[in-house]
Amino acid sequence: MKTRHRLALRFVAMALVASGCSSPEPRFYVLAGPVAPGKPAQAAAAGGAAIGLGPVQFPGYLDRPQIVTRSGQNELDLAEFERWAEPLKDNAVHVIADTVSQNLGGRKVVIFPWKRATPIAYQVTVDVKRFDRTRGGETELAVRWALLTADGQQELVSRDARYGEWPADDTYATTVAAMNRTLLKFSRDVTGAIRAQEGHP
Repeated sequence: MKTRHRLALRFVAMALVASGCSSPEPRFYVLAGPVAPGKPAQAAAAGGAAIGLGPVQFPGYLDRPQIVTRSGQNELDLAEFERWAEPLKDNAVHVIADTVSQNLGGRKVVIFPWKRATPIAYQVTVDVKRFDRTRGGETELAVRWALLTADGQQELVSRDARYGEWPADDTYATTVAAMNRTLLKFSRDVTGAIRAQEGHP
């Protein structure tokens, strides 16, 4: 009996080791800004005061490495082996900043908190309500944002917006690419609001 018991334990241990060895390796993803075109010499030193980006708020459920799928009204699925390479909020903020800067011809965009001495033309506040994919596969960015005066005391533009994109297939790589596109769309709208305030089309 003891021999059988030891053999059974040995088989269980081997099965556990085998299952551990067969676990898939996690894949890591990042969001990225638009590909920068060749810049003319003056673009790097684009004039005008900087754009201040922030504060930027993200919901707590996104404060995790796993990519999140909204599987129901009150239910989330976490992809244990499909992960963000850095905190999603930090990644998204830098993509927005880079995109707005590029869309404004290389104008400086500073991320909150910035130095008090930094000259600011406008402040953009962002409150992300959701940034995930649905069970059907669509990616969604829901955001409330505002364009404020330099001192942050006057609201010039305030919008609630939703951006949706369908991935090319059901892989996480194309899901991330679709999420990326929603973020670039949002950044273009922010750029448009700034241009409108400055009298540009």
